[in-house]
Amino acid sequence: MQAKRAIARNAAVIALVAAFACACATSLPSAGGPDAAAERAARLARQGDHAGAARGYEAAAKSAAAGTANPFWLAAASEWIAGADAAAAEAALANVAPPLSAADAREQRRLDAEVALARGDTARAAEILKGLQGDDAATLATRARVQFQGLRVAEAVASLVARDKLLTNAADREANQRLIVDGIRGALLRGADAKTPAGADPVVAGWIELGRILADAQSGALGVQRRLQAWRERYPQHPASDALWKGIAERPAAGGEQPRQVALLLPLSGRAAAAGSAVRDGFLGAYYDEGGSGRPKLRVYDVAERDAPSAYLQALADGSDFVVGPLTREEVAALATLADGRATTLALNFLPDGVQVPDRFYQYALSPEDEARLAARRIAADGRLSGVTLVPQSDWGRRVQAAFAEEFAAAGGAIADQADYVPSTADFNEIIRRLLRTTGQKGSVPRADAQFIFVAAQPVHGRLIRSQLRFNYASALPMYATSDIYDPTGAGNLDLDGVIFPDMPWVLDPQGASSLARDTADRVFPGRGGSLGRLYAFGYDAFRLVGQLPRMQRGSNGPLPGVTGRLVVDSHGRVRRELDWAQVVGGRLAPWPPPAPLPPPDAPGT
Repeated sequence: MQAKRAIARNAAVIALVAAFACACATSLPSAGGPDAAAERAARLARQGDHAGAARGYEAAAKSAAAGTANPFWLAAASEWIAGADAAAAEAALANVAPPLSAADAREQRRLDAEVALARGDTARAAEILKGLQGDDAATLATRARVQFQGLRVAEAVASLVARDKLLTNAADREANQRLIVDGIRGALLRGADAKTPAGADPVVAGWIELGRILADAQSGALGVQRRLQAWRERYPQHPASDALWKGIAERPAAGGEQPRQVALLLPLSGRAAAAGSAVRDGFLGAYYDEGGSGRPKLRVYDVAERDAPSAYLQALADGSDFVVGPLTREEVAALATLADGRATTLALNFLPDGVQVPDRFYQYALSPEDEARLAARRIAADGRLSGVTLVPQSDWGRRVQAAFAEEFAAAGGAIADQADYVPSTADFNEIIRRLLRTTGQKGSVPRADAQFIFVAAQPVHGRLIRSQLRFNYASALPMYATSDIYDPTGAGNLDLDGVIFPDMPWVLDPQGASSLARDTADRVFPGRGGSLGRLYAFGYDAFRLVGQLPRMQRGSNGPLPGVTGRLVVDSHGRVRRELDWAQVVGGRLAPWPPPAPLPPPDAPGT
């Protein structure tokens, strides 16, 4: 899975590097003497042979008269960077010798930043650029690259908007616009939260929204033309060229051979009817939004009336070549014993560990264990490597705790202590004081080895735990959780202030990729945006996966921008969700920014 994501990310990065390299060409002296070699080098650069161009500039530098070689060495370094050879660029820069003109000194510093960026040291690149006073077009392009790499999307876009004002050639301005949308897509692929910041300049805000729409379009999102139309209505005077979105289809191309008939296996009566009906409605919502004559036939089976294996066999007998469901772990495990490859299956839960996965068998779930693993990785990335956990005494709590502990240890962290609570508990004071080794009195502080607390809880228990941490003067301790803690329709979310957790775009980004799904829910299934909204979103993405699984398994075009997350398929056929992060502030959700990229380790011997 990581390899497939890396392919998509690398493709975006390579394209962006090449575009920025063209934008940052070094100026050279006029023709004469060694300039014949420089002219040949410039021709090679235009043809895309950056290594050949770099060698040509180095030859020109070596034959140049004393005191005139610096521009050639700088041009060589620029071409080595465009050719992704940071070591050769650094070697070329080492030949730059004083005295330097002001322009050459500026270019040398910019290229030093490019080398640092190419080596993965975004922090050093940003520090180098701080010393440059004023910005020309080349420096603004480099500055934007550094900002995109650091996931500072709004700042990067602002730099390129400023650069646009310095460009006079129409082709250069169009190329600059493509740098903006390509840079946004690359940052999104690396996990940036590219929501428009409050108070952003309208031109910058418009670019960020457009960049997200176009990135989603490339990854197979639905409703792109509707979002573009809404974007044009919001930003009628925006400078973006319509060439950026010309030819984008309203519906993504199918990911391969499509099924003729899909069977949906869900509990639509009995105790689980509410959950099953919400998933069904989401599935139908996506079916309606897909539109077109190429949609498969759809048959729905109630697995509360018959067991899941019986429903599966009936679906095959009725001619279905793709089965979606069932919903519970036990039903999925039972169905897996029958699946023999006659139909592709997308189970709506994960098989237990150690169970053999049949051919053409995929698994997709809103897994709290996956969210616990995400939380463990995020806490470690935030630099908090020691903390405590609090989970319920239940199978759910034990699975969440085990997943968190395993992933946190793999990330280099250590759990200093762990406690659990009976689900009927309402008074957590004693548990909190024992876990944090605090008296609960004013002036007492939590144990020194607790840099965070990870809590697994449903909304009521989550609000009680957060409130009682505050009562015990421990609210300053960062509290992480899974999305189960937050009810988007809850009236008591103010009690969760400060809690940090991952969640799906359906909850965090209703105006982004989930806007079409929400519109359909409001229009066709009123009320589905409420407490069962996440299950509606789950069903919506389940239908999207039916047509996209073959493409996703190949790893092309990056993650599928779903309403439950950015979706990828791992080598075991499990659909994994990449989520954004939020913090409750004043009872509302505010984006929790991604962790700052870590500097690269020192090279051996340094």
